[in-house]
Amino acid sequence: MLSSFKLHQASLHDGPHLIHAQPDLLPVPRSARTWNSLHLAGQSRRTTVHVSPQLSSRILDRRSIRYARFPRISYAIFIIADSQSQYQVASTAVVAGLSPGAAIGAVFLGHFLVSLATAANGWIGTTHGINFPVLARVAFGVNGTMLAILCRAVAATVWFGTQTFQGGQCIEVMLGAIWPSFKQFPNRLPPSAHVTSSQLLCFFIFYIIQLPLLGLRHLFMLKVVVMPIFGFTLCKFLLSSHDDKLLMLQKQVGWAVGTARGFGPIFSQSEPRLSTLPVPVLFFSAMSSAIAPKATLALNICDFTRFAKNPRDVIWTNIVSLSIPVTLCAVLGIVVTSATEVIYGVSTWNPLQVCQLWNNRAAAFFAAFCWGLAVIATNISANSTAVGNDLTIVFPKYVNIRRGQYICAILGLATCPWIIQNSAASFTSFLYASGLFLSVSYAASSGGYSIFLGPICGIILSDYFIYRRKHIDVASLFQRQTSEYWYTYGVNPRAVAAFFFALIPTLPGFVAKVNNKVKVPLGATYLFSIVWPIGLLVGSLCYLLLSFAWPPPAKNVQSASASASASILTNDEANK
Repeated sequence: MLSSFKLHQASLHDGPHLIHAQPDLLPVPRSARTWNSLHLAGQSRRTTVHVSPQLSSRILDRRSIRYARFPRISYAIFIIADSQSQYQVASTAVVAGLSPGAAIGAVFLGHFLVSLATAANGWIGTTHGINFPVLARVAFGVNGTMLAILCRAVAATVWFGTQTFQGGQCIEVMLGAIWPSFKQFPNRLPPSAHVTSSQLLCFFIFYIIQLPLLGLRHLFMLKVVVMPIFGFTLCKFLLSSHDDKLLMLQKQVGWAVGTARGFGPIFSQSEPRLSTLPVPVLFFSAMSSAIAPKATLALNICDFTRFAKNPRDVIWTNIVSLSIPVTLCAVLGIVVTSATEVIYGVSTWNPLQVCQLWNNRAAAFFAAFCWGLAVIATNISANSTAVGNDLTIVFPKYVNIRRGQYICAILGLATCPWIIQNSAASFTSFLYASGLFLSVSYAASSGGYSIFLGPICGIILSDYFIYRRKHIDVASLFQRQTSEYWYTYGVNPRAVAAFFFALIPTLPGFVAKVNNKVKVPLGATYLFSIVWPIGLLVGSLCYLLLSFAWPPPAKNVQSASASASASILTNDEANK
């Protein structure tokens, strides 16, 4: 029976080498990379992919067409379009007690730091035409890559479930706007479920609507249009109403912009209101919360940049797009959250709850529709695609990217996303702690995942840029026992050891985050507020120390350098 699900295999000639794999795992030749940093709408290019004649199956032909017609779309638009989660990150920080001005600074710093790692990994994907699961084989080994892709796949699956639940909330707002009586939908579930009957119903409605759309490409281009509409809608109804309080707030905002002195009373908070933690700890916690939604992107960015034509475009678009436009989305969240508290006396980090405070049903409907469309685009372009790429290397004979996307959708149900979305505290906890949502208790489900993704990112970057000096043998990444990256039974023990060493500094804080009944030193809690940067730095240093003190066989470094010049896959930038 399983034989009927087997995928056709394809091959690609790379000089004297023949790379044999399923089409979704094949590296992208230089001639087939057509992404540019500028948006040239409607333009496409035909290119040819040199494939083995005896393996030119129908699936491989379609794969070739996919390369040939990949449009020259804006890479910056892709980054910006995946930014609506930052609205909630920043507004959550304000609700938790950080001042709005400090929250903006924390979000910008977090974005800038993660943009550097994203640009570096994106450069590797563009240079060699490979995706993240294949790239991870360089440092972790042919079999050791399973550790890296498992951590990323779990994170993306949790985010898929969380985003889908938000989409269900959009359905709830839209149905309530069309039929106000829906707001009185009877609840048959106990409080311990952390979800009402109407929320669960809308969750599955959105889930069903989303499934057939997972195969759409470039939906993020539509998303980058509708999200500003959502933002302007929020600001319009908060700043242009005839209500006395709103008029007062409008004057305050106008005065602040005119004098360039901030947002007046809205941004005048100087002390945290709800937390007893020191302000620096709250600041770095907000920074880590900003990093976490992009921590997966810092790894799987090469899934997309392998289609990019120029490595330099990948660098500047990542740094600029992640540092400025995405931060502006966070600023919108802070402004709306603070304004909502002033106007309605309600402190909420959820924009859909803001929509429900309005008296205009049409505005609430279209705002929820825009947010729901953005959720679908995020789940397609970021979450399900990441899991699909990971599963292609775990089950290469049976799973391609499309099938992996639907597997991600099924697993997303198991994350119980309504638990994560239950409060601002749990959402923040989810953002920057760990990814083991299936462990001991529901507290773990509110954990994030940066503790695991930081070390992986550091190990991969230090291995490529410092230890190997930007030389890898792409063809060898698709071999097993004869591979240059076979190491010890397919696993690089240096990378695995460095990964676990990097967990030690922040592990006590992680344990306390998962189970608040566990008492740990106060310093461990403070250290955990910068979990991703610590994991990246410690992982990098430990890997380099182990590699130089206990080097792998010489062929693992030397042969890649010798074969790079003859490759149709490696960009000339790699040799500079």
